Amino acid sequence: MDIETLVELTDNLVFTYTKQHLDSLQKEVLKGTLNGKKYPQIADDCKRHPDHIKQVGTKLWKLLSDILGKNIKKSNVRSILENFHFSHISNTANDWVNVNNNHINICRENRESPTPKNKSSPTPTDQNQNKTNPENNYDLSEAPDLYSLCDRHTELSTLKQWIENHTRIITILGLTGIGKSTLTVELIPQIKDKFDYIIWRNIDNYPSCKSLQTNIIQFLSQTDSPSQKPEKFSNFQTINNQLIDYLRKYRCLLIFDNLQEIFASRKLAGTYLEEHENYGKFFQQIATSSHQSSLLLLSQEQPKITSGNNHCQTLKLESLGKSATAILESKNLTDKDKWLDLINLYDGNPLWLNIIADAVEDLCDRHVAQFLSCPSIYLGDLEPILEIIFQRLSELEKQVILWIASQETAIDISNTPPDFPLSHSDLWKAIQSLKRRCLVTKKDNFFALLAVLKQYVISNYLH
Repeated sequence: MDIETLVELTDNLVFTYTKQHLDSLQKEVLKGTLNGKKYPQIADDCKRHPDHIKQVGTKLWKLLSDILGKNIKKSNVRSILENFHFSHISNTANDWVNVNNNHINICRENRESPTPKNKSSPTPTDQNQNKTNPENNYDLSEAPDLYSLCDRHTELSTLKQWIENHTRIITILGLTGIGKSTLTVELIPQIKDKFDYIIWRNIDNYPSCKSLQTNIIQFLSQTDSPSQKPEKFSNFQTINNQLIDYLRKYRCLLIFDNLQEIFASRKLAGTYLEEHENYGKFFQQIATSSHQSSLLLLSQEQPKITSGNNHCQTLKLESLGKSATAILESKNLTDKDKWLDLINLYDGNPLWLNIIADAVEDLCDRHVAQFLSCPSIYLGDLEPILEIIFQRLSELEKQVILWIASQETAIDISNTPPDFPLSHSDLWKAIQSLKRRCLVTKKDNFFALLAVLKQYVISNYLH
């Protein structure tokens, strides 16, 4: 009998019983089983771990057993579905299953759903227990409560493509307030069907890499049988391997927010704090091990991860550009013809623009043209943010920033003045680190500081 017809029959049976359709993975398991494939073959087709495919199949056979009142197993599911189909197709007087051009309609008002043997009709509570609810596999409790006014369609498309390509580590890089978390919150509904589990964790909440890994393992092991529950491990390498095994067993999206908190201040960008060096080893194993999961890192500093074959990608969030006008419009600012000038001056950063829009209201009665007439860039409440950024820099980076800020135009790092106090190697090392912090812009071979950072340095260190 046609397999698609049996899959549609099963889907309608499950929907009648649970008010939910089969999900895509359940359908693939059912199709593979009806085609006579074993779990490892189905797992290979679906790019999933065989244990997870077996788990999905076992739950599906249990659900169908409850619906049809028979002991359904992988070995007999096809024959039972075919017998059920043919036994009901001719019941024209009290049709429960109607087949018309391979479309099957369940007519519950004409006939009651079959009652499982030795079991009363399912109560609403029983039905809820049999439902497969993917939301139980999402833990976004540590995600920020955000909303977006801005357009990041290009960035979303890039991230979705990398996820489709099974990129193992994706870093979303950008200064505080640029919209890393907002973009990720918008991404999740668009890619959630690609993953068995989605887990968001804020690095701030965990004292060590081990405590974070243990927390994630505990969440992923909720559906394991007692014999499969992970043991408590003290050795880092062992718990590291335990988590990697889960990332092979399930397709997971792990999101680590505020990654910059594991990096040291006054060192070059991406240098781990001594107590967090295990993160580097963990990321390296994620990048180089074979699995189907993805790790999404949100950071103000770019981590140093070595990997070949495009297993790691970095998306640097740039200015919002014209779409940031939505922020200024929400603040009821005037002089719309000057809005892009204001946006460009503050690097299209949503947080910075919200802060500056308040200053435009307080100081200039919402008149952008008047605000822009100030002879120097106004920082106001941005100063504490810039101070934190500046104090995280290494001494080498501070030297280079002071030099760049003293120049009237962008600098060519290949041509330094004869009296320049640093070697070319040190200069390039500092520029690369500043680039990894998103503090310099590059056009052709010329580098420049962000305008607000240059103003901060001039105001506080060059006067």
